[in-house]
Amino acid sequence: MRLLNRLFDRLSTGQPCRPPEPPLREGGIVLAALMTEAIRQREAEGSTTTLRALHRMLDISQPTALRIAFMLEREGVVRIEENLSDRLESTLRLSPVTRERFDSLRYANIAEKVA
Repeated sequence: MRLLNRLFDRLSTGQPCRPPEPPLREGGIVLAALMTEAIRQREAEGSTTTLRALHRMLDISQPTALRIAFMLEREGVVRIEENLSDRLESTLRLSPVTRERFDSLRYANIAEKVA
């Protein structure tokens, strides 16, 4: 009961229980781009990418990794193959459309270098 009272006291003072995640419009867009690039590089190496691996590679919290991954899936950038026993072991793959965009950018860069 004391623990519950202390939690209510904390809430009433206006102090957050945990620090808020940065909104996507500030640092999240950069994190989304980094996440997409990390997945692309790992796919190029023939490796799979889990949410847990991404949160460790990018040094971001697990909730942030989940939120950005699901946002990228809603936008059609990645596909998430969910692991029902552990959400952080879900595998992320680039969507075919995103993969085509990366390929066209790579070919455009090669053409510029040759020209």
